[in-house]
Amino acid sequence: MTTPLRILIQGRGRMGQSVQSAALSRGHKVVGPWGREDMAASDWPEVDVAIDFTAPDAALGVFQACRERGIPLVSGTTGWLDHREEVELAVAKAGHAMLWAPNFSVGIHLFRRALAQVQHALSDQDYAVHIGEVHHTGKVDAPSGTALALASDLEAGGAQDVSVEAHRLPGVPGTHEVVWQNGVDRITLTHAAKNRSGFANGAVRCAEWLVVQSPPFDKIHSMNDVWG
Repeated sequence: MTTPLRILIQGRGRMGQSVQSAALSRGHKVVGPWGREDMAASDWPEVDVAIDFTAPDAALGVFQACRERGIPLVSGTTGWLDHREEVELAVAKAGHAMLWAPNFSVGIHLFRRALAQVQHALSDQDYAVHIGEVHHTGKVDAPSGTALALASDLEAGGAQDVSVEAHRLPGVPGTHEVVWQNGVDRITLTHAAKNRSGFANGAVRCAEWLVVQSPPFDKIHSMNDVWG
């Protein structure tokens, strides 16, 4: 049985609401969801951890506010990675507990593992690699942080000139397809989320993991630290 936590949820969008439902279903107490205007409050409630699904332009402010108050932060916001080095230095300097992932779905984590194995096996073959993704129309960043992470994984495995194509359609939680193709054959791996519950439950489980970790906190944690 997980010890009940007091979780501050940042972000009033669909993901924030889904995380709220997931946290409550796992027996936690929820503060929020908060919008960016709530962060300006001088008196924050006492919480054990914060989960952030705000807009990209609010992510740095959420990090700074949580760091100043010593609140461990699980961030699922993408689009701020141009500032990653700055945040990593601040995390190490302050010893602040932070975990970030472009996607908290355990299924996506396993999907990335599978992609790495396939790419390793094909690294000396002449395959063109393409990533296609479809998300709902409310998804701001295109391509998504997940698609960019997949491309980074593939390039680390030796793939050259990985192409990424992003589409936005109503009612699609998230589908990612990776295709290896040459003149001989075509290999396709796909992950399709049916709803947001996988993302939300994964974020809450990462929060449960983060609060029981011990210092030193000298890096931004990832899904690899949680699931191996």
